[in-house]
Amino acid sequence: MFGALTVGYLFLGGAGAGAIVVGCLLDLVAVRAPFGTDARVSVDEAPPVERVASFTLLAGFAALVLGTLCLIIDLGRIDRVLALFLNPSLTYLTVGSYALAVLVLCGAFLALVRFVYLPSVPRSVVVAVEAVAAAVGTVVALYTGLLLQGLNAVALWKSPLLPVMFVLSSLSCGIAVALAASFFSELDADLAHAVRVLARVDAAVIALEAVVSAAFAEISLGGGNPAASASAAQLMGGSEALAWWVGFVLCGLIVPFVVEAVSAVRGRTKPVLRAALAVAAVLVLVGGLCLRGSVVGAGAHRALELEEPAAQTQRAM
Repeated sequence: MFGALTVGYLFLGGAGAGAIVVGCLLDLVAVRAPFGTDARVSVDEAPPVERVASFTLLAGFAALVLGTLCLIIDLGRIDRVLALFLNPSLTYLTVGSYALAVLVLCGAFLALVRFVYLPSVPRSVVVAVEAVAAAVGTVVALYTGLLLQGLNAVALWKSPLLPVMFVLSSLSCGIAVALAASFFSELDADLAHAVRVLARVDAAVIALEAVVSAAFAEISLGGGNPAASASAAQLMGGSEALAWWVGFVLCGLIVPFVVEAVSAVRGRTKPVLRAALAVAAVLVLVGGLCLRGSVVGAGAHRALELEEPAAQTQRAM
């Protein structure tokens, strides 16, 4: 039903939105970078934690643009894209498309003001855009799950836990981008504190994501819907088991959680631990991709879509 382009959009759109949300919150809460006439001429002059926020926003914007291109190419015709904006209707696809467009514009602006000296843009304007981007980014991350949930033909995707799982994964991927960026910056006291906080938050997000994903699999398997059960069986021990267990559970949940939990307990960011956090961040991104790929792959079986109606027909006879 869906191919690599759709999986690419779901991952890049979710990770990009998560990175923009994290980058905005990092600046709003911890950095408070100067803009306007007080802005730094070059991002190289900024403190390490500010540079991390800047590159997190840039990476999020780049991922979002690539994800949007995947979506446009997958639709196949530019007129279909234009129709979403010229003839809008109250659907997940339309709302998500508008949110995606707004987030791309916000991301472009936030990347521009950080990497180009624009003294005419005051910090108050940047703060307003960051607040909008953080809110809209959450909507985009949620939309990637609602898009699948709204397709009633696939029973596995109807679960209300699917959008929650995708939002948590997007947030974890966004934090992972920031942690990866921090590895390439010199470590001062402010960045060390930010890294510890990000690692602790991500560990909590991953723990919640593990609970939600386990509930998603358990309910899908034993919920009484034969189509959902058959799809979930593909995740547990079928064609998508490798991506689910190794790619998502091991790489995306277990290893990063252990590394970040050790970081939280130790309380100090030593060189070896910094490297481990960077590797864990990459694994989180691998897990985010495998999560979406396995869920899409397990649900994209035409025969499974017909099982539930067939079973209902047999019971009626």
